[in-house]
Amino acid sequence: MKKIDLHIHTVSTPSDKKFTFSMERMKWYVEEAKLDAIAITNHNMFDLEQFRIIQQQLAVKVFPGIEVDIEGTHLLVIAEDNELNDFKSRCDMITELIPDKYTSITFEEFHEVFTSLSNYLLIPHYKKSPEIKEETLNKLREHVMTGESPRVHRRPVCLSQATLPDSFKLS
Repeated sequence: MKKIDLHIHTVSTPSDKKFTFSMERMKWYVEEAKLDAIAITNHNMFDLEQFRIIQQQLAVKVFPGIEVDIEGTHLLVIAEDNELNDFKSRCDMITELIPDKYTSITFEEFHEVFTSLSNYLLIPHYKKSPEIKEETLNKLREHVMTGESPRVHRRPVCLSQATLPDSFKLS
């Protein structure tokens, strides 16, 4: 069993309450929670330079990700780290499509950017605000492996490696 947190924000975006990222706090959190892996999933953007610094500074697996505003909800999109430049360019397209916290893209727009959905771990807000609509979930259904629900006291989830796409490696 692996203990991972797949929803970590490191950049204060218009969709977040104002905060300042601290590498020391991140290291403390990863160690205190005894995590095996994390994913960096900022709202509608991916900071490749910061991601590489975090990846170098932590002793655990760090997955690149993005939290996309899609059809009035949020969808975590997590990738493997073997094609970072490609992931970055796709995330840059999302940033252009979603310039503020009031904008949301359609599933079709999302799929135009992330064309091979099976290459990503997709985690919609499920029983968490803003909750995914059934219509949107149906569009994503064949690609969704889990849903995100509210966390109490920021508890990471425990998953077996078998629940991740075959391309994902935790070590």
